Formats: sequence, C-alpha cells, structure tokens
Amino acid sequence: MNGQEPGSAAMMEGGTARGGLALAATPAGRSDSVQPNAPSAAIEQHWARLRVEVLDSIEAAEAPWRTLERTALFTPYQSYDWIVHWHAARGAQGQVAIVVLFDGTEPVALLPLEVRRSLGLRRAMIIGTSIGNSDWLMMTPEVAPLLAGGRVSRLLVEAARQVGGIDLLVFFDQPASWGGVDNPLLALPHQPGPNHFYFSARDAAASFDRFDDKRLGNLERRRRKLAEAMGPVVLRMAASVAEIDRVHAAFLEQRAARFAQQGIANIFAEPHFVRFMRDAAIDALGSERPSGVFHALYAGDTIVATSFGTFAGTHYSQYINATAAGDIAKFRLIGILMHDLFADCARRGALSIDMGLGDFAYKTDWTEPRTVHDSVIPLSPVGQVAAPVQLALRGVKRAIKQNPQVFDLYKRLRSRMRGAQA
Repeated sequence: MNGQEPGSAAMMEGGTARGGLALAATPAGRSDSVQPNAPSAAIEQHWARLRVEVLDSIEAAEAPWRTLERTALFTPYQSYDWIVHWHAARGAQGQVAIVVLFDGTEPVALLPLEVRRSLGLRRAMIIGTSIGNSDWLMMTPEVAPLLAGGRVSRLLVEAARQVGGIDLLVFFDQPASWGGVDNPLLALPHQPGPNHFYFSARDAAASFDRFDDKRLGNLERRRRKLAEAMGPVVLRMAASVAEIDRVHAAFLEQRAARFAQQGIANIFAEPHFVRFMRDAAIDALGSERPSGVFHALYAGDTIVATSFGTFAGTHYSQYINATAAGDIAKFRLIGILMHDLFADCARRGALSIDMGLGDFAYKTDWTEPRTVHDSVIPLSPVGQVAAPVQLALRGVKRAIKQNPQVFDLYKRLRSRMRGAQA
C-alpha cells in the first residue's frame, strides 16, 4: 500500500470509494491477528477496528487486491488477472462493487461483486461467476475467525448499504473450505450446488495421478502407439503469441466438434470468450505459473489435444480441455493429456489442482468429487420472496444432473432440439 491510506488519491486513481464506514464506532488501526480460539470479547474488539470500503471499478481496487494476493486464501476465480480480463472481454454487465475489508491500512478480505438489475431485483454476484468454478470470499487466514458467526452477515449488510441497496447476494459453487480454512459464508443458509467440484492436493513428493502400474503401463502403451502413428508425443505450454494463437485455434476446432456431438452451442467460440482466453494467456506470457495458460499435446507436428487453465499461487485449475476427433480418438488422448499436464504443473510447484465442476468419470483418475454450495442471501423484503425461488431452480438443476437416467434423457432431448433448430 506504500503508506497510502485507503481512499487516498493515489489509491483511488480510476475510481472512487463509497463510504469507508467502520463496522463499529472505534478508531481504525492495525491490530495483532486473532487466533480461532481467542475469547469472543477479543474477537469483537478486533472486529470493531475493521472497516469496509466499496470501490466502484476493478482498476480502483487493484492495489489492495494485489496486496491480498500475496497473503490471502482465494481460488483462481477471484484473482485480479482472471477477473480483469473477463470483465474487459465481456463488458460491464452491471454496477461494479469491489468490497474490501481493511484492518487499518491493510486489506484483509475482498469480494469482487457486480450488481445487476433484472425482473425488478438488484442481484449481486461475484464478477465472472457464470464462467468460474468456485465462488469464494477472498481473505487472509488471520481474518477468518473474525468472520465467524453473525459477523460475516454484518460485512455483507454494510457492503449492501454502501452500494446503495441489494436485494439478493448470490454465491454459487462455494467450496466448504480452501487452504485448510472453513468458508465463513457457509454460516449463512446454503444448499448443495448442482455439480461436484473435483479437487486434489499432493505432498511435495507425490504425483497427482492415481494410476497403478497396470494402468500406467496401458497409458504408456497408447502413447507409444500414437508416436508410432504420428511422431513424438510431447506436451508444451504455449510460450509465444504465435503459439498461443495456434493452440487456441486447435482448441476451438476440437471443442466445436465435441459440442456438435453433444448438441451444445460452442460458447468458447463467442467473440468475448475468444478475446478473454487469448488476452489472459498473452498477458501471462513469461510467468512460471500463469494466470491464463494454454497447453497442447503434440503428436509429431499435429496438435491432438489442448487445455486452458489458470494458476493461483501453488494451485492449478484445469478449466477446459479438448481432444481431436476421428480415428485418433482411439488413443484415449484425454488420459495422456491430463497425465502430462499435471506432471508439468507439479514441476512448476503446484501443490493442489482442480478439474472444475461437472461429473465426468475420467476426473477421478486425478481428483476427488467435493460438494460445493449455493447461497442466495436476501437483503430486502423483495429479496425474501425471490431467494427461495432461485434456490429452488438450482435444486431442480441438481436433481437433474445428479440422476444419471434423468440427465441422460435431458441430454438426448437437448441434442434433438438443437438438431431441429439447425
């Protein structure tokens, strides 16, 4: 923070703060961190020294955001680089409201919200939640015990007041914990999300895959046969603009073919998504653990599989992948791609990985399914009416996705309807 008080001209270049109200009428100041088993009076005393500011642009929040990234717990989908590139590519969808909790001059928590009005409701969601894999309150481990109990509600109510009124706060697909710290937002009413989140951690010596010798032998045999048919098989991270563009083009072609088989529109070919992935990867060139990165599996000179992912510290999230169709699919390319990809991530210092949302059998070779949670928090009388409806819709989605027979029927109907529209 370079000694700047939050709200100063230097910090606020490109945006303005709203409010800056302390959570209680006591002087702000830096205090020692409070341990989880600290007496409640000490926690309340520390809490009283914290204050909330709501910044009205992503750029205005960059300084505290970058500071927090050095010490906070967050999934890749709350990183500054992920969100700033998505927001730039997608365009504003509502009022930006970056909620920052300060302890003196130090940021200790952050929620990057966007407030949209629809059907007469002002609904606040984390920016990019529609394409992310996990909503999370970005926070330092030391502030987590302060947010326990009803205090997280006070943070949200104060943020809503500064924004100018919010009917619903919506958080989807929240992990129960991250980095060994429980999710304080789950002190509020919540329910299981429609999909599982696939996650794995490793110790310093272990690999991410769980193959026994037989399965590893089968994978290596497929790799040899692929090399005999097409040339040496090697995974490479795209390391130049030209290589990013080549891998991106292969990804779009492979993903389009797969979506066509499933009867799904290819959202990754939409202009804003193309821009987002390309800009994020180019901006991160040269980083050992990039916030946006393409990998490609080559067989000879041919790209046979692709992946786009994101690092946040020592965590890697495998966001989306694609494989070539046709005769080459017999080599079960996804296994070779993932095995080599996660080995590369381990070499780069990744201690944990995820494969995002969605139940696919191949994910269990590297990760385990975890339940994630939805919260729809009403903050007004009209929100009280709308919240159960939104939760019910998410509940129906979960019921469909977690019943294999029903979900299979849904996919067949979707494919037929898309075919009829073509």
